Amino acid sequence: MKNINETQINPYNSYIYSFPHKKSYRNFEKPENLAELWKNKDKSNISLYIHIPFCTNKCGYCNLMSTTCFSAGRLEHYVNKLIEEIKSYGETGILGAGNNKAEFSSVILGGGTPTVLDTGLMEKLLMSLEQYLDIDFENTFFSMETSPKTLSNEYFLLLKKYYLNRLSIGVQSFFDNELKAIYRNELKQNIDSALKILFSSENSIEIRNLDLIYGLPGQTMKSWEESLCRVISHKPEEIFIYPLYVREKTRLFENYKADHDLMGKMYDNAVRILSENGYIQTSMRNFISEGMKDKLYPDYSCQENKMLGIGCGARSYIGNVHYSRKYAVEDKNINSIIDDYLKEENFAFAEYGYKLSEEEQKIKYILKSILKITGFNTEDYREKFHTEPLEEFSELEKLINEGYLIREGNRIFPSAKGLKYSDYIGTLFITDGIKRKMEEFTE
Repeated sequence: MKNINETQINPYNSYIYSFPHKKSYRNFEKPENLAELWKNKDKSNISLYIHIPFCTNKCGYCNLMSTTCFSAGRLEHYVNKLIEEIKSYGETGILGAGNNKAEFSSVILGGGTPTVLDTGLMEKLLMSLEQYLDIDFENTFFSMETSPKTLSNEYFLLLKKYYLNRLSIGVQSFFDNELKAIYRNELKQNIDSALKILFSSENSIEIRNLDLIYGLPGQTMKSWEESLCRVISHKPEEIFIYPLYVREKTRLFENYKADHDLMGKMYDNAVRILSENGYIQTSMRNFISEGMKDKLYPDYSCQENKMLGIGCGARSYIGNVHYSRKYAVEDKNINSIIDDYLKEENFAFAEYGYKLSEEEQKIKYILKSILKITGFNTEDYREKFHTEPLEEFSELEKLINEGYLIREGNRIFPSAKGLKYSDYIGTLFITDGIKRKMEEFTE
């Protein structure tokens, strides 16, 4: 690995939140039988993710599986299809039975914007989880994303009825000119109304998360710090700060070039301001309040490799197999994928995904660790893979020597510099084979 020249790299090129990237997925040689795939696997502490691929508008930076093309009838059709899929997992034995029946530790709804569903459809969906997957919401971590325009007191009361633990709102900025520049139809007045609901005393929940983006068109250091301080004034339990990623096939791609030097200074100032206000940095993007310190080391670690994904845009992980439906960014292709999903009748097989080699499983383990402040324990790695990580991956030693990673005893974790350059560090571990698949990907 060559020395990292911080003046020449793009530190905001790729956000690695899973490995491998969905652009590396392809059709399996033959469909995977899901009952066989889940058979004899440990089914405790499974995360359940449900994807709602609809939004009231598509932001200029968004490359997620979401579309603005929907009607009330299409939303209802989609929810009914989700329930069919949920029922198939619950009633066909795919997820086991008796002592080996699946146990879900968390339920996460993302998108898109899940709260584009009206409260009736949302409750119908949540009830199906209780009915077919035996979800006990009172004892299951329940998290959801929402947008300022779609959050109401009525909606919040419904979610609290199902023991909502965490609600995340994409604020992005408190300045209308910055929001308009990224084609976002949420204005400051919508944000203020949503935050009034979220932070009212009667609506208290365990974790309230607010997202911000730095590097927006027209954003200055002053406006960035003002948005950040406004978020801090609400005292949310969690804050995510994202650099503006300008990706292919998004509305910003052709007409905006980010100022990476300014973004680096915005990041540095944000880290300082958040620290001065009692927030603990856990990754390049995530900051938590002092009261959430005990959640840095949960019983289930970031290595958890069991996720059941329901709907378009959701991925499932079990063992070395990832499976999903196809991925797209362009609206016509997204709607074609949704159309195909709405016609599905057999949920017993997976046709599309990725099987990780042993080397790729090791890389996934490392990437899911070294980009978070908790890092990983080399003894745990040896116990899992029966090999020495520093011998297998020369990148680790190099990153330690250059000050991006710190080694203390058996622990390897990122330094402050390593956190800042996490996006770039992550790309150093991606294999040539996966890079090639990503480059060859077509919708």
